[in-house]
Amino acid sequence: MAIVAMLVGTGVACAAEQEANAEAAVPVRAKVTLRDRSVLTGTPQFSELKLMTGSGEFQIPLPLVSTINFIKGQVKVSFFNKDVLTGTLEGSAFKVETSLGSVDFAYSQIESVAFFSQDGKAAPAATGHGLLLHVPFAADNENLDAFNAQMETLNAQVVEGPDGGNAMLLDSEDAKVAIHLPFSPYRMNEGTIELWVKLPDPHRTFGHSLGQPWFFNVLLHDAYPGGHLCMGFISNNGHAMGGLVGHMIGIFAGTHSFGTVATVAETGLLGDTPDGWHHYALIWKKDGMDFPETRGKTLLVTVDGKIVTTSTMTPGTIPPDVEHDPDVGTRLVVRDHNSDCTRPIVVSDLKIWNYAKQPEPVKN
Repeated sequence: MAIVAMLVGTGVACAAEQEANAEAAVPVRAKVTLRDRSVLTGTPQFSELKLMTGSGEFQIPLPLVSTINFIKGQVKVSFFNKDVLTGTLEGSAFKVETSLGSVDFAYSQIESVAFFSQDGKAAPAATGHGLLLHVPFAADNENLDAFNAQMETLNAQVVEGPDGGNAMLLDSEDAKVAIHLPFSPYRMNEGTIELWVKLPDPHRTFGHSLGQPWFFNVLLHDAYPGGHLCMGFISNNGHAMGGLVGHMIGIFAGTHSFGTVATVAETGLLGDTPDGWHHYALIWKKDGMDFPETRGKTLLVTVDGKIVTTSTMTPGTIPPDVEHDPDVGTRLVVRDHNSDCTRPIVVSDLKIWNYAKQPEPVKN
């Protein structure tokens, strides 16, 4: 196994070196999000990362890196080609040239770093390389310029999130978060939306027709009401499904039949911590997954990296205006009008990817 790991590491390093030669001229900017909710954007004063992992040491050219997440003394490095490496970085700080001058960011201060193109208009991922959006929910005025997106909040509170980071609590009936995307997930043949969610009131009985609340819903418009791209707990999603359900325009998956569970806790999906932090993902591929264990499935819903429900349904017809109007289907809302907003929800670290990510175990 050690020999295999070394061979894999060598292969990644070689591939990284080859891609670096092709992308060496790509200028890189960085958006640094600190644990105190500060956000600064600038030009990194380094050209590569030196990462120590269980498989060996890697020299990673910066143009290959999508994001770095700092978690309990380690880092998770995500690449634009969908690879991920976890380990520890050499040194103790990043030096970045910002509008305030040269700043040394200590690793212990950093929550995440996102890399994007020099013009600042779009992340390299938005050109089709992987990560399309990352919203830490670390501040009510979250700067999403790196992804050419915008966030609006109403009566949201910043609270402690998973892994010592920040999160956003919505606990009043009019509290809401809306994110304006530069793309429409409805047009994507495949994709993944993942986030961390905490439900402080998991023993409360479901309402009859509203989510508890929807973790998110990508709205269309008044001519197409309801939840067409959404995920969350509900009594009945309108298709005789309950529990934890996911939708992707005509494709539906649910963990329970309508009427078989009455609360989030009763679903049994969250174990002994129904009011704790859990990782959720909605994964779709309209023409069928390629993963061996879910080959041919069109929709997956996961909790803490474990697949809890799937679907083999084919997608419904996309409304013509979604295809032709670039502004339709680009607004992602937490606690929309289809949600029971009398129930609190805490959200953190939402990400949208432009491919179906293979589920992996998530350490809760």
